[in-house]
Amino acid sequence: MSVMNCEFKKITIKDAAEQLNVSAVSIHNWIKDGSLQKTNNFLTQKDIDDFRNNFLNSKKLSSRANKQYKDLHNHNSLTKEIRKDLKSSMSGDFISSKYESSLSESYKNKEGIYYTPQYIVEDMMKDIVDVEDKTFLDPCCGSGNFIIEAIKKGISPENVYGFDVDENAVEITKKRIKEISGYESDNIICADFLSQRSKAKSQKFDYIFTNPPWGKKINKVDRLRYSSLYNSGSSIDTSALFYFACLKMLKEDGKIGMLMPDSFFNITTFEDARKSLLTLNISRFVDYGKAFKGLMTKAVAFVATKANSQQPTANSQIQCEIYNVKKHLRSQEGFLKVPKHIFNFHIEEKENDIIRQVYSLPHITLKDNAEWALGIITGNNEKLCRKERTEGLVPIFRGKEIFKDKMAEPSLFVNENLEGCRQVADLRLYKSPNKIIYRFISNKIVCFHDTEQRYILNSANLFVLKDDFPVSYSQLVSLLNSDFMNWLFRSVFNTHKILRGDLEMLPIFHEYFKENEVFSEESFKDYMTARPQDNKC
Repeated sequence: MSVMNCEFKKITIKDAAEQLNVSAVSIHNWIKDGSLQKTNNFLTQKDIDDFRNNFLNSKKLSSRANKQYKDLHNHNSLTKEIRKDLKSSMSGDFISSKYESSLSESYKNKEGIYYTPQYIVEDMMKDIVDVEDKTFLDPCCGSGNFIIEAIKKGISPENVYGFDVDENAVEITKKRIKEISGYESDNIICADFLSQRSKAKSQKFDYIFTNPPWGKKINKVDRLRYSSLYNSGSSIDTSALFYFACLKMLKEDGKIGMLMPDSFFNITTFEDARKSLLTLNISRFVDYGKAFKGLMTKAVAFVATKANSQQPTANSQIQCEIYNVKKHLRSQEGFLKVPKHIFNFHIEEKENDIIRQVYSLPHITLKDNAEWALGIITGNNEKLCRKERTEGLVPIFRGKEIFKDKMAEPSLFVNENLEGCRQVADLRLYKSPNKIIYRFISNKIVCFHDTEQRYILNSANLFVLKDDFPVSYSQLVSLLNSDFMNWLFRSVFNTHKILRGDLEMLPIFHEYFKENEVFSEESFKDYMTARPQDNKC
């Protein structure tokens, strides 16, 4: 069968549900609200693939489900106002602040626009001292904060380049450059840096500092094209693509600094980018916390030097910082031995040695050993959930109602057949006689062994163990809820979400449980001491 024929093969609702790992209820609801398109009144493989690549788990789908992203932003009107301001006597700095504050949260979220605070710009660039005849690039320059700082440090404005897709931001940057230096720059270009072909793209730069658009959606075709062009491997998130594109334009001995979402440093999606970064000489990691209003994600920067003539050695040290809280040094080589090359720089070297010791013990993981499911997205809790139980309603539990040794009394009830719910996983998993349910939005693991076929909302998730898994549900729950495992989880991942990919990397000590009914900190210390270590991580 040709590729074309495969694309347009008729797909049943049941088959679509299996492919997307949801229930038939979800498929029907997505068709009803137009999220999932039909072709000639039936689903095709192309319909399914397009939905999976461009819509499933996206903010767009969540916004439809939760009805909470109302954009009152009128960009055309704002543009007219800013263009008028640019012709006035207002300073570029004032117009920049005005423009940034006028962008709605939903618009910034959709476009991945979060302008870097000045204190972060200054801190990231504080080690730039060699400026004579040096070139500088910000490929996502916004209204020019990194660029203005580069000129203040003495880099000639003629040698400063910038890209941005926002024409207003580009014009503001040009005005600020002229005000600070008198130079009318033609090097600030309104274009997509990833796709732009220009003289600037063909040259190499001494310094590249930027804050790329986190999570901005790129269609699948362009994503794959950029991945091939910049050799990004499996790291095809927007911020990772910008990293690889910047690296390609960095001179030997050039310095790069990027402000990234904290996920760049710990989730599997970015592993190839982290491997690449470890071939550079990294000088700093800095955690700036939640630096952007309305954004829960932490902002974390790295600064590194591309020096192929002097590859990182066992003695290479990285300054690791929690901004204005603490500093310590970590060996760069040590990160090579952390699972998935995760940059757990917030812990010190001695703690990382313990992690390596733990992973050297015989263990298995949940990877390929469990079936997973998300909690139910109703799309409208107020409409579909009731606070009192009546006939036909069953309890549905929130993440905060999950505790280590019990479930709280339910505060919400939902129709037993889940009619009208936006996203529902395979019902077989909810109905499993044994499953583990756990809080999703949390900085610690809190899970419960459910034997009562409970429904859960999307503030919780679940998994069901394979029949041949050598550790029982009660044993596994005792391990995951332990202080030790929570310390290990925080030390490796340092996240406020309990992600499936992270849980799948945690070591499960099946040999230990041959001799112990449940996990205890005391007996595990004895076990660690007695076991020979194989030095594997």
